[in-house]
Amino acid sequence: MSAAELSMPSARTAVFPPPAEPLLFTDGDRFEWPVTGDVWVRTAGDWMPAPDDGSGYLSDAQVRASLRRAIDAWNPNCLFLPALPGDRLPGRPILTMPTGRDAAQYVLDHQDNRLVPVRDLVATHDEDAAYDIPGVVTAGETARVLSGITTEYDHVRVRYDEAAGRIYVRYSRYDAEGWRNAAVSSLVTCLHVFVLAASTVEA
Repeated sequence: MSAAELSMPSARTAVFPPPAEPLLFTDGDRFEWPVTGDVWVRTAGDWMPAPDDGSGYLSDAQVRASLRRAIDAWNPNCLFLPALPGDRLPGRPILTMPTGRDAAQYVLDHQDNRLVPVRDLVATHDEDAAYDIPGVVTAGETARVLSGITTEYDHVRVRYDEAAGRIYVRYSRYDAEGWRNAAVSSLVTCLHVFVLAASTVEA
């Protein structure tokens, strides 16, 4: 592999704008512009450039306004990526939906080890199918997804972090090969995160 190939950005280009403005931000969240390579990471309540080039910081209000403009303009060049939780999920255990708010769905992309919107991950495999996946789901749809995960998968842990406005769901499933061949089956740990949205689903 050449040096040029090593320095090239990821082949995964965004198709969709951010799914929604988060209701709340938390430290570790990322705000990215993949085309320019600009990245800000929320640290101690401010958004710092990464790496810190001395260009200054952004506020939650500035990031929120940029996300709103990207959503309104259907601009896929701006990304919001929620912070990955640690081994211990933050918040309190829940059995039912703790809120009536809509939420944007994010899942762990095992290849890049970061949370990405569900429809963006689907688009890397089937862009046409991804258009059928809403960026934001209602509280009722969120409850149905939670119920489905709890019923279908093993070792399910569900927690609600009210301070971050997020519902975390960690569970185990067999990889695709494992379903076909029990002799080589392996469990994969999955993470599904519902980021509560500042705005509601459009009719």
